[in-house]
Amino acid sequence: AAPQTRRAKALKPEVLFSESFDQIVRPTGFTHNAPKGWTNEAHGFRTGEGRWAGWTFTDVREWTWAAGTDERHYFTGGFGTFAVLESEHHRLDQESSDTLNAALTTPKISLRGKKEIELAFDSHYRQGRPEQSAAVTASFDGGPAKDLVVYREDKYSSHEQIRVQVPAGASSVRFTWEYRNGHNDKWWAIDNIEVRVPLPELPAGSAPLNTIDVVSDIHVSDSSDRYDFVVDQLNAMAPAAGALVINGDAVELGVQAHYDALAAALADNPHSSGNILISVGNHEMLGKEGSDVYLSRYLKVAGEKLPYFERVVDGQPLIVIGTEYYGDPEREGREPYNNFSDAQLAWLDQRLIHWNRKGKLVLLFNHFPLPYTVSQTHSSWEQNNYENIDAFNAIVGKYSNILMFTSHTHSDLDMNDWWGTYRVADPKNPAGFPVVNTGSVLYSVRPDGDVDSTRVEGNRSNGLRVYLYEDRIRVEAYDFVAGKSVKIQDFALSALTG
Repeated sequence: AAPQTRRAKALKPEVLFSESFDQIVRPTGFTHNAPKGWTNEAHGFRTGEGRWAGWTFTDVREWTWAAGTDERHYFTGGFGTFAVLESEHHRLDQESSDTLNAALTTPKISLRGKKEIELAFDSHYRQGRPEQSAAVTASFDGGPAKDLVVYREDKYSSHEQIRVQVPAGASSVRFTWEYRNGHNDKWWAIDNIEVRVPLPELPAGSAPLNTIDVVSDIHVSDSSDRYDFVVDQLNAMAPAAGALVINGDAVELGVQAHYDALAAALADNPHSSGNILISVGNHEMLGKEGSDVYLSRYLKVAGEKLPYFERVVDGQPLIVIGTEYYGDPEREGREPYNNFSDAQLAWLDQRLIHWNRKGKLVLLFNHFPLPYTVSQTHSSWEQNNYENIDAFNAIVGKYSNILMFTSHTHSDLDMNDWWGTYRVADPKNPAGFPVVNTGSVLYSVRPDGDVDSTRVEGNRSNGLRVYLYEDRIRVEAYDFVAGKSVKIQDFALSALTG
């Protein structure tokens, strides 16, 4: 979460309320003291550990040190301080009839005459016994609370967006997160509460102003079959895209034969736009010939002079950034992979401020994911992809006019955190900016254990289509094997560029 006191300066007109919990003081790492105006209540028990007696405010490090990981740290939506309901380690007397019932309730929120609102928050929920459940409720003008959603099964690291119809004449609302009938069950964590006016539904048949196709991790080697499989489908889709971005790992290795195979595939079966942007991944740089050799081969196929560049497609700026050095022999294939020069970072800063002043959203592409943003980035393997992440953060942390696309993990796009938010607690942009996982053309994985992943069985291949409208940018996750759209997420342009 980003500090509420600083976030308030960046509130957009459509946001009625927000809370990140980072203003909370936690001298021992844990507290039950909620922000001003909130209520934090728990009842139904006389035994158990006091630290977990109801909703507790902590962070992922303190939580997992105290209770263990066991998939708690999969909460990629949690940032800084967040609220935790830890039933398993509450440790009620096993022989007692005690039950953990807890409620965390917002202050009264003025509705300002709105007829429909949207409650958004990040959530990480693990179900316990069948008798235990959890819910989010709403009470208008102090009236009876009504369930908006009830949880009875696992729902990890999700971005909840609940549309709520406002009763006629209602002037205020309070939302409550309730944990019901717990007895040494599992847990629930929430963060980044926001109440806002939702985007209207797009009218049927609305045509986007611009469309961009995005794929990654094709791994062309002795065969380009996966590339052909995907591009044939993209070329047949409507509306036609203005560009294709291949966001890294276009080849399996940096050897000349693999680059030749990629170049042949691009020439023999081009994207219908004739406009392809390729970012550099780790596989482009793998082998014994050295970083300079592989980077030169990448740049030749990409048609660029540097691994960072900008292209404007039908008025939409696309920026690609990439490593300028990776020594596979000394690294032995391990991270960090991204090595940005001072010149690249200065250029990125200049381009972002240029588009920021014009009120334009930038689509930013880099192969490597950022920590705690999208699927699998809870893993320690994904915490160290950027050699100079502090310098990178000092640049991007200032801007909200970014929608970033990252790849590398091969994480399946059917996961709840296929998109997330990157926050660096910069006072110029405490709310951060959204990040989307591009999926993988070659195969898909899911988290397995604390840091590892396991390959999803069967033929899996997915990517994205990105649509720009007057009021939003829509990202569609697409399953190329099933030949269908699987998820859609709209990002309000006013929240990113306003």
